[in-house]
This record gives sequence, C-alpha cells and structure tokens, in this order.
Amino acid sequence: MKKLLAFLLPLGLTPAFAEPLQDARAFDHAYAASFYIFDGCGDAKYGLLFRDALDARFAQCPFSDQAREAHRRRNAQQAKKSRDLMKNLIDETGGVPVRLPGMSETCRQRQSAPDYVEARARLERFSQGALKAEDIVSGPCDAETLTP
Repeated sequence: MKKLLAFLLPLGLTPAFAEPLQDARAFDHAYAASFYIFDGCGDAKYGLLFRDALDARFAQCPFSDQAREAHRRRNAQQAKKSRDLMKNLIDETGGVPVRLPGMSETCRQRQSAPDYVEARARLERFSQGALKAEDIVSGPCDAETLTP
C-alpha cells in the first residue's frame, strides 16, 4: 500500500481509498521563501515563475477543499506582507538591497552561485514549456519541505 501511494501521490493521483491531504505547510513555506530567495534580490520574474510552478504542482496534489482554501488565503496574506516588506526595504536603501537581513552573502554572490543559476535556468525552461511543474517542484505532495 505504501509503495502504491509513494508512486501515485507525486503524480498527483489519489487512489479511491486515500484520504485527501490536509497539511499544505511545505507548499506554504516554499511560497513564502520564494519572495526572499528571488524577489528580495531583484529577481521578481523568477519568483513569479517559481510560484507559478508551485501553484501548478499544488493543483496536482490531492488536498482537501479546506486545505486548498487555507493555502490560498495564506498565499494572499504572504504576498501582501512580502510586497510591503520589499517596498519598505527599497525605500530605506534607495533601491534593491545589496544584502537581505539574515543573508550571509550579498545578492550578487547568491545570484552567481551554481545552484541559483541552475534554478533560474530551470525556471526559464518551465516558462517555455520545456519543463513541467513537477520538474521544478519535485517533492511529493506530502513532503515536509519543498525548495526551488
């Protein structure tokens, strides 16, 4: 049974006997983190693309209606909070910050890191239709964490 679920859930398929998923925290956290990872250093295009892939992957998953609605509400709140925070940072620094609070490296250093460069390239391929949402957000629907 576990092997069947392990195979079906990443594909977004739910066997008739499976209960809908209730916990979308990994998707919520990935959504929130995308603002810090991408938008915070001026890569809003890639933040939007990642969130598009995340939304598409979430839609494939067998979440309950309640979990879907809660996720939608949290995303709307997070988007507003993140936009307000970025506006304040830009106002304070006179532009996109060189280094975000809590970041050990500058935005330029982060953006030139091989994993970041690869993430952006994959998001570009996703935007062109060459990759699917599950290629960008590859974890199972019930993953504990999801990252770009």
